[in-house]
Amino acid sequence: MRTDIDTAKPKLSGIFAPTITAFNSDESISPEGTRAFVRFLLENGVDGLTPLGSAGEPVALDLTERMKVLDAIVDEAAGRVPIYAGTSDYSTAATIELSQHARSIGCDGLMLMAPYMLRPPKQDVLNYFRRVREKVGLPIMVYNVPVLTGIEITPEEIQMLAEEDVVHAVKWSHTEIAKVQDTRLYCGQDLAIFAGIDIIAFAALAVGADGWIGGMPMIAPALAVRLHRLLTVEKNLDEARALWLRLLPIIHVEYRAMGTSDASPHWLAVCRESAAIRGIPIGVSRPPMSQVDSAVREELRVILTGLGQIEST
Repeated sequence: MRTDIDTAKPKLSGIFAPTITAFNSDESISPEGTRAFVRFLLENGVDGLTPLGSAGEPVALDLTERMKVLDAIVDEAAGRVPIYAGTSDYSTAATIELSQHARSIGCDGLMLMAPYMLRPPKQDVLNYFRRVREKVGLPIMVYNVPVLTGIEITPEEIQMLAEEDVVHAVKWSHTEIAKVQDTRLYCGQDLAIFAGIDIIAFAALAVGADGWIGGMPMIAPALAVRLHRLLTVEKNLDEARALWLRLLPIIHVEYRAMGTSDASPHWLAVCRESAAIRGIPIGVSRPPMSQVDSAVREELRVILTGLGQIEST
């Protein structure tokens, strides 16, 4: 095990925002648009960044492009907040290559999902995390998202990897709130736990999650920051409930298609459109992902106006 990287930093907490990868009209990467989105997040008070998770569309980028996007994000952030880079790939070697690049440009840690698509045996998955930790040395946040990977990493397995000094945080992109509370029970207070899906964010923070990484931190980061502060710092449950109820309409739009056959609107398209409505030059996703339709666009505009996020037109 490497020991040249300091993992004894203060425990992660707060709102860690994913980042959207901006594209030009010819589908090339737009570092300028990506930087503009990062500026928007930082100006709205996020506590950290988790670039190139699913929201950054890494599956639409080659390795060189992923490095280029990460370079722009790290440079724009300029050390103002911690950055846990999404460097996951099916290939362990590719993950190590991306992770070593993240380390070389100053990222604070890695956010890794299980190797996806082929669904390797569980022991191989656990060894994947061990191998990256051994070769790179940076702290690892497990991005547990079985709906995308087809692999469920249990709270007990998180505990085991934490005791081995392989894993130092977990993002639970899971609808089962029990995963959050069981992880806290098994791992104690040292492991940082993040809600990873907006549907469970309020409940997760209420039962002891340290932070939140999801769509709302991209759509309305200042309001996500406010909710976190109300629940974890001010301990103001009544005001937190009131704010949560105000946020629910946009969360319902974001996850309306969950479990449906057509999967429309896609949650990422909703997040991208919310940025575009604000005038952030992010462009549109590379195909096959398309934009939301005009009805959803107008629905988002009305909700964001009601939340005081944009001016009425």
